[in-house]
Amino acid sequence: MKCPKCHRPLVDEDDGPYICCADATMQWQCESCGKVSEGFAFPYGRCPQCGGELALRAPQEAHPDAASLTAVRMAFEIELGGRAFYQRAAADSHDETLRSLFGRFAVMEGEHMETLSRRYHIEAPDVSENFRIELAAIFGEVESRPQDPANLFRIAIALEKRAAEFFASCADKAPAGSPEALLYKELAAEERDHASILTTEYTRWKDDKPGIFSGDPLVDAAHAARQPGAALVALNAAAVLLDGHEPGRIALVCGDQEISYAELRNRVARAAAVWRSRGLVPGDRVAIKLCDGIDWVVAFLGTIWAGGVAVAVNPHIPATEWRYILDEAGFNVIVAETTADTPEPWKQRVILVDEGRRAVAAAEPIPPRLVDEDTPAFWVHSSGTSGKPKAVVHAHRFVREIERISRERINITKDDRLFASSRLFFSYPQTNSLYAGLKIGATVILDSRWPTAETVAETVAATRPSVLFCVPSLYRNLLHAGLAPKLAAAGVRRCVSAGEPLPASLRDAWREACGIAMVDGYGASETLVLVLTALDGDDGLKASPGVEVHAVDPAAAASGVPTRLCFRAPSISLGYLDRPAAQADSFRDGAFCPADLFVPTDGGGWRFAGREDSLVKIKGRWVNLVELDERLAAGTPGLIESAAVILPDEDGVDAIAMFFVAAPDAAAGVERELRHRAASLPQYQRPKWLHCVEAMPRTATGKLLRRKLVELIQPAA
Repeated sequence: MKCPKCHRPLVDEDDGPYICCADATMQWQCESCGKVSEGFAFPYGRCPQCGGELALRAPQEAHPDAASLTAVRMAFEIELGGRAFYQRAAADSHDETLRSLFGRFAVMEGEHMETLSRRYHIEAPDVSENFRIELAAIFGEVESRPQDPANLFRIAIALEKRAAEFFASCADKAPAGSPEALLYKELAAEERDHASILTTEYTRWKDDKPGIFSGDPLVDAAHAARQPGAALVALNAAAVLLDGHEPGRIALVCGDQEISYAELRNRVARAAAVWRSRGLVPGDRVAIKLCDGIDWVVAFLGTIWAGGVAVAVNPHIPATEWRYILDEAGFNVIVAETTADTPEPWKQRVILVDEGRRAVAAAEPIPPRLVDEDTPAFWVHSSGTSGKPKAVVHAHRFVREIERISRERINITKDDRLFASSRLFFSYPQTNSLYAGLKIGATVILDSRWPTAETVAETVAATRPSVLFCVPSLYRNLLHAGLAPKLAAAGVRRCVSAGEPLPASLRDAWREACGIAMVDGYGASETLVLVLTALDGDDGLKASPGVEVHAVDPAAAASGVPTRLCFRAPSISLGYLDRPAAQADSFRDGAFCPADLFVPTDGGGWRFAGREDSLVKIKGRWVNLVELDERLAAGTPGLIESAAVILPDEDGVDAIAMFFVAAPDAAAGVERELRHRAASLPQYQRPKWLHCVEAMPRTATGKLLRRKLVELIQPAA
């Protein structure tokens, strides 16, 4: 299907009517608020401001009638006054933020005049240079204090509200359905929109917060990265995930609770209404600090539906890390089980989950707020293996092809039941199970319990998922607990591994134990999707469908030297919050370049070769710690897992230490075998220390913390 006007292909046609046109000559007027939109693509035929139904406006006559001409000239007078005020306010303000804000509003007023001039073929008048703010204050019935920045806001808001009231009264007096009535209604909507933005900006300015209308460097960078001539796309990611499915199909299962797609959509729309009633405005951040469950999904997607930014937080997060995230994010709302671990002043912003559930049940659903696809929708936090977690900002555009890899590489259909053992604050399950599952229309299984081999096996037995997502360490635990065969017996047909490297020995042992081949995947918080995947029999990890991959150093890759890769896909993050150095290193022209290293395989794939910090120099020679670990550990009887790190010896010279976890009563045998194997290696590659530990230190998402291993021992002199 194509747009009847611009003939561009229309996607998502199964989701309902799709109004499109990149041509600014096409105009759509909201039947509810009267706002006219042009030059954008609007899914579902909804107004981007209020969510009301859009109607196609007929092209305007070259020579408007007398009544329309009067309306246009009246609009010019008010727009001129507004532009003059904002120009003068920008010039007189000593606050740099306000100078920028009022300057942008002056430009907006001018752009609106140009639009009216183009539409009605009437030349816009010039602005007067002799504008006095004192007169604007009188007109707006606000006390005149030009030197007071807050007063400038009050005057501006009053002017916009007065203009909206004036145009609304003109619309009521004009003949119903006449061109001038529609124009007056449009003008009233425009002024109300300006007043609303200004009110929000004023509130955030008083609270010393960045304004939602001020430039966001991440969004600005995304706009700059667009292809020349690419049209803006208005959508809402939550609506895209939940629309177009069979109403009665089960969307979520958690314990003995289940919810259909129709009920989930309705509940999310009501949650959005609750956030709006609590003062949430577009761009505000909502922390979801809950255990996995239906309430988590409703709160998270409801935030996005309302135009806010959802941030999933580990409900068991340490107090110091929670305080760090609070200071960084400045949440407007926090949804949590308790207020006990939340300090002031944020404690006052907590909505307890029971309170939220009651409010959602009593609310009326609202339409989704449509936004530019590059508008932030949610954050995830990096796993923090190399320091403090970074806030990774994702835009609404992530939904474009979020399910493609699941469909084409993992072969997931709407008849599948998906279960991810990792928690939803981790991007791996959030994306590959929840988002992809909802987009496809499958059933997503949730578990509020912290994952162990035993709880995962219990959930699988009770809910019978067909596709299982785990990290390698969990698969290893299931294997050693003898639980792997039970998963196949419960109906699991496909297992997906990601979150950390999958050893070939583990993959082979898993297939032998339960007969299920694993899909190995590589992704990151910054990519959301698994940008590299490997099916059983593949020679290395291959670029996933819809993902562009290239080596940062093609010459190094060609010669077999580990190199970084760059990934480009619709799901790639906008970047990091307030981390300019990390941003510059990892994001290049809209692509993400992680610090992980890869080498090409003979079959055209890629093999993980560790991180940049795993490539170290020992006695002047390069050693890849990941490769060394694999070489020593592969096939060692009684060895569960191992990891090599660098420690200084008694002379302060770097040497290799190898940590390992052994099966019961097998530690001595494992150590002898490792020493025997190491003896065949060059001297500089041999571990100086071998140390058995009960368990490897890991992040909350299951990733190995090598830096914590270093803290476990102090090498003896």
